[in-house]
Amino acid sequence: MHKGLSALLILALAQAASAQATPTVQRVTIRGLSTIPQNSVLTAMTLTVGQAYSESRLEEDRVSIENLGLFREVRVFGRPITEFEYEVLVEVVENPVIKEIRISGNTVFPSEKIREQITQQIDQVFNLRTVDPTVLAIAQLYQKEGYFALADIDPLEEAPGTLNVVIRERQVNDIVVTGLRKTRPSIIRRLIKTKPGEAYSRFKWDADIRRLESTGWFESIQATEPLAGTGRSDLNLDLKELNTGQIGLGASLDPRSRLAGQLRFGDTNFNGTGQSIILSLQQDTAGTGLSSSIDYSNPFMDSRDTALSARVFSRVFSYFGGSGFNNNNSPDSERFDERRTGFQIGLSRPFGRQYVGTVGLSGEEIKTLKLRLTGNQFVQQDGTILTFLAQVSRDRRDVPLDPMEGDFTRLTIEPAFINITRVGGSVGSNTDILGKGRFLRTGIEYKTFFSKRPEDLTKIGNPRQVLAFRARYGTILGTVPFFEQFFLGGADSLRGYNDQRFWGKNVFAASGEYRYPIQRQFNIIGFVDYGGAWGGYGTFNDFSQSRTAKFHLGYGTGVGFRTPLGLIRIDFGFTPKGESRTHFSIGGSF
Repeated sequence: MHKGLSALLILALAQAASAQATPTVQRVTIRGLSTIPQNSVLTAMTLTVGQAYSESRLEEDRVSIENLGLFREVRVFGRPITEFEYEVLVEVVENPVIKEIRISGNTVFPSEKIREQITQQIDQVFNLRTVDPTVLAIAQLYQKEGYFALADIDPLEEAPGTLNVVIRERQVNDIVVTGLRKTRPSIIRRLIKTKPGEAYSRFKWDADIRRLESTGWFESIQATEPLAGTGRSDLNLDLKELNTGQIGLGASLDPRSRLAGQLRFGDTNFNGTGQSIILSLQQDTAGTGLSSSIDYSNPFMDSRDTALSARVFSRVFSYFGGSGFNNNNSPDSERFDERRTGFQIGLSRPFGRQYVGTVGLSGEEIKTLKLRLTGNQFVQQDGTILTFLAQVSRDRRDVPLDPMEGDFTRLTIEPAFINITRVGGSVGSNTDILGKGRFLRTGIEYKTFFSKRPEDLTKIGNPRQVLAFRARYGTILGTVPFFEQFFLGGADSLRGYNDQRFWGKNVFAASGEYRYPIQRQFNIIGFVDYGGAWGGYGTFNDFSQSRTAKFHLGYGTGVGFRTPLGLIRIDFGFTPKGESRTHFSIGGSF
């Protein structure tokens, strides 16, 4: 028993001697703090009072304090107090307190938008740990809009309280165009919205290429992008032009599904200036006479992109026949014709970043052609009409001809003056329209397009699945001639129904489409149309009308092609009553 107690005593004494031989931290002293609480430093350390002292742990604590991001300099070292007691000294130089954030180099986004990405707070010590998240947030902000930029972030040496944020954007040095034989380089530069000296946007550059494609002037377009990284570099365009002169003679089905002979000649890029001059002549087999028109457009009238369009025409219009092929027993045989002779002229100019203002004037002389008609199944309101146009639109589509994203809004006001000299047919008893009068037609239209941008921005211009939607509303005040009302039915409004099936002084129509690309030149489309027109003239050709709002549904599928003539659509439309109609159109639906 005595020997056991002795052994325990010896072991306890040995352990006490060993503990006394291990150095411990007796005191921690921190120097250089003025703003940052001492506890912020202590919580980052392992060498605290009572802990075993170790030279290797000094370096670990120095790195840990440095990683707080609050100090410009950090020193951690030990000093012996006694043989087995140490004082740990921490010497720091605090980062400055940020009183101001200065942003420079940004041209794409305003400074307020850049500041939203900065996590460093005013009146707080500059924290290096906020730099990397801020750099990443700014880069992502640019990337979402197709741009590329990096940010340098550091307090100014001469003014440490100012956080200096320098944005380095990828920029365009010059646009080099090769391959032109006819088109003037100045016209190409007018079409390209990307400009030398500005930040490069992949989305904007792709829209430029698609805009060039939509002119129909080029067989091929080869484009390159800037070099990777920031700084300035060139954009290169190699263009192979088509012959834009047109001489065409042939036979075809006209918009009224009659056989017609056609002659068309002109140039859609006259003398390489971007101006278009087209003469069209058409004669159908129904003996209605020659239809002719001369169209002129100049999209580059001046340095402010003022555009001029003009037309002089004498054309035969057929009503209740339309551009579709009927698959039901409907009164297509009751159609009749009207000759309109006159002019149209319009001027438009962009203002702001997305708006375009348009003014126009048109005048027409109207004469009904009563060919092979029996009874009074026609509308005759012969005379003259003079219409003024005022229009404002906002266009945020990527490419107006065939958009994949963006939206478009248009507001139209049209005061018109009429002088009806002769009435007949089903409206012959309506003599209130005779003589001079006026009416005001107004309308608003909205279109929007949705598609998922590819993660690989090099494929931004490739065909995509697109959801498209259009809605429009219009109303007319005053006494209006029959064919100046709003009409619904047909390829551009309510598919599945006869052209001009519904009419009135009020209209509402909406369409939705899902466009699925099979290849770059070919789409399959599903569509739904909904709308109605009301409050106009009464029943005609067994087409009953409504005095109050009544809406109708059409739906179906279609195919779209890109051709040298432009977009071509063939739609197969159906109604809830089982009726169907095939519609053909040039230029797409909307």
